[in-house]
Amino acid sequence: MATTTSGPEGDRPSQLAEVSPERLVELEQRARALESELARRRSVEERLSQLLEVTGDFAAATSREDLARVAIERGIAAVGATYGGIWLLDPSGMHLDMLAISSLPEGDAARWSRVAATTDVPIGLVAKTGEPLFIETLDDYRAQFPESFERIQSTISRPQLAYAMLPLVGNGAVLGVISLTYEDARRIEPGDRTFLAILARQCGLALVRLRLHEVERAARHEAEEATRAREEILSVVSHDLRNPLGTIMMGASTLLQAFDASDPKLGRVHTVAQRIHRQSERMARLIEDLVDFAGIQNGQLAIARTPHKPAAIIAQTNELFEPLASERGLVFLAASEGELPSIECDAERAVQIFASLLTNAIKVTPRGGSISIGAQPVANDIVFYVRDTGPGIAADELPSLFERFWRSKHPQYKGAGLGLSIARGLVEAHGGRIWAESEPGAGSTFFFSLTQNQN
Repeated sequence: MATTTSGPEGDRPSQLAEVSPERLVELEQRARALESELARRRSVEERLSQLLEVTGDFAAATSREDLARVAIERGIAAVGATYGGIWLLDPSGMHLDMLAISSLPEGDAARWSRVAATTDVPIGLVAKTGEPLFIETLDDYRAQFPESFERIQSTISRPQLAYAMLPLVGNGAVLGVISLTYEDARRIEPGDRTFLAILARQCGLALVRLRLHEVERAARHEAEEATRAREEILSVVSHDLRNPLGTIMMGASTLLQAFDASDPKLGRVHTVAQRIHRQSERMARLIEDLVDFAGIQNGQLAIARTPHKPAAIIAQTNELFEPLASERGLVFLAASEGELPSIECDAERAVQIFASLLTNAIKVTPRGGSISIGAQPVANDIVFYVRDTGPGIAADELPSLFERFWRSKHPQYKGAGLGLSIARGLVEAHGGRIWAESEPGAGSTFFFSLTQNQN
């Protein structure tokens, strides 16, 4: 009589003996399916990890060549290819120019430096259609592209090859093609095809990003060069004009003093001398603006800060500009809120800030309008303002008002584009800020803040 060992281990033979062959087959199939699922999941995780690394490398690439190298190396490593290359469409769309190639001898690589973007060439077809192309044997190549095969068969060193070619797409347009070559015929699996499609898509988007950066860098460099040249010219002109302009102003002053405007014979000379003197003063102000502008740009603007009463600065500004506003038929109002605390500032520069703002205000405010200036305390600052009843400023122009050489689209705002930029430089040199509020058709108000004297 057969005996069995008691306990968990001893019961197992009898338990297995009770399992039917069909059940064993089912269990084996389930085990294999589980192993297959685990392998599939490991493959998916590996692909995700590879794509994450590719994304990081693409983001770090600073040139198209770096980008191409990353795409080729990652593609080859991920799908087991041997060679890889990237070609970009030229501006005409007629040719594909090689951007980078990997693992080919230099002579072989040189053959493929430029490829016609025609449909009888595999990568040309991909570029034209924007669809991926997978060629799994050389027989497939010969059947689909007989003319191209005839041209290249002498360069094929192995009896069998396979190819994966995918378009690089960005902003809805084909930018180029990535091509990977396998050194043997093979079935290119769906997982590899999906990975390469994502790789090519990311590469295309990264190419667009780099192209935008290249355009931005070129535009920024051009703008900087133009600004530098303009500033050099302004600096030379401002210094070279001062001496002859001084001579002209002295001559005009001499004529004004020498000839009596009431004399009918000499009145014409007096009028011309007066006009020369007035225009010379205007030119002198422009030169001073240029000098100040250069000083602001070079960080060499002289500011002598001492305590001053805001009311005194407003009074001085009123004395200078009220007559000019009256000549233009404008009402000019000056006010301040009671006895304001002193501020630490360069009084002459503070009046100059007002001058830059008022010059614009007087220029754009129509006859019969009004301009008001004043000051009020805000926290630890004194905020000065210039308010006009001019045409107002469009909302999209407000952020650019104080940029150097900026000029409004409004025909009434004309000039060299320096006044507001200089005002900002003077305010910032004092540690304050300047801004504007406006509504088209309802006038504008410009504000600038200077810090109260804490002593």
